[in-house]
Amino acid sequence: MRLAPVTGRMAVATLPENVTYTISQTPNGWLLVIENPHCSLSQLFASSSSARQAIDRTAFALETLTAQHLDRQRIGRPL
Repeated sequence: MRLAPVTGRMAVATLPENVTYTISQTPNGWLLVIENPHCSLSQLFASSSSARQAIDRTAFALETLTAQHLDRQRIGRPL
């Protein structure tokens, strides 16, 4: 497994401090895994640059899913 090199500008804005991500090369493409303490998302891309460009929108989706999960926990409904 090879990590994507950081070259030039990243397409990432400011992520919340509890969100982390990795981009690694697999036999099938570049795998983006983004996670926070509550859940994680992964997506496979054809190139490392495509994976880097998807970090912001994937982080937004992760935060949305987390908010929904926490809301459901508060009202006592399962996912």
